[in-house]
Amino acid sequence: MSEKKPRVSWKSEAVDKAFLEACLDEVTINGREGTSLKGCSWKVVGEKLKNEHNFIVDRAQMKNRYDYIKKKFVTWVKLRNKTGNLYNPVTNTFSMSDEEWVAEGKLDKYVEKLRNAPLICPDLCTKLFEGVVSTGVHCWGPSSTIPHPAEEFSAHDMDEDHCTQMETDAPHASDESSGRSKHHEGQGNSKRLRRNTFDDDLREVGKEIVNVAKMLVESERLNREKEDDVDACMEKLEKMEWGEGDPRYDTALLLFGESADLRKVWLRLKTSSCESWVRNAGRKYRLFE
Repeated sequence: MSEKKPRVSWKSEAVDKAFLEACLDEVTINGREGTSLKGCSWKVVGEKLKNEHNFIVDRAQMKNRYDYIKKKFVTWVKLRNKTGNLYNPVTNTFSMSDEEWVAEGKLDKYVEKLRNAPLICPDLCTKLFEGVVSTGVHCWGPSSTIPHPAEEFSAHDMDEDHCTQMETDAPHASDESSGRSKHHEGQGNSKRLRRNTFDDDLREVGKEIVNVAKMLVESERLNREKEDDVDACMEKLEKMEWGEGDPRYDTALLLFGESADLRKVWLRLKTSSCESWVRNAGRKYRLFE
């Protein structure tokens, strides 16, 4: 009986950040396998964690952590986009009452996990997971309980199946018939292997083309939204009549360029709350004493 693997504790924020950065680097360089990383990429990520943090994990443990953070990110996005659930990017928290947390938790079990521990490195998670969490085959989604089709069947599994087929011989009535049978069987397996390999390569190319197209469309959409957000933020800022050179004015500009979430917060704030919000954020950046 094999020994049960020890449970890994991901308690270090530095380890989690290094893990996400390594995953993002590998996706950028080698692409994805389904919605996850390729086999060769997991090895690179594991080596980085071992060398930089003396944190030793195997592929299955890294895959479990990847899937856990991805599901948590999906919940984070849903809450962030939900009307009334004001997200504060400075503190990485949601302004929700206990009743609202309970109600959301009944719909999604990861809400409670997000309430107890905020999403780690939201910016990295967005770069790593946005654009893939809602795509897939046969309407697969991030909240699906069934595994992603691309993750159920890998090239490694295919190779094992072909090895099994090629190594299994049926009984023959004579040496002559056995020779003919093996010859035809070998030709058939060889053709099937070439056909399957070609089909797999074709599907992989198709996936890459679709992913690139989606990335371009998403990038264009984000650029348009950013331009609209910035224009609206500047219009509201001018109404504050702080003037250029005022620390409040400079801090607001800094926050606008920091992230889209900060711009959304600014646009939703009442005019009477804008100054205190800017000052609090300014202290974080040491623009105010």
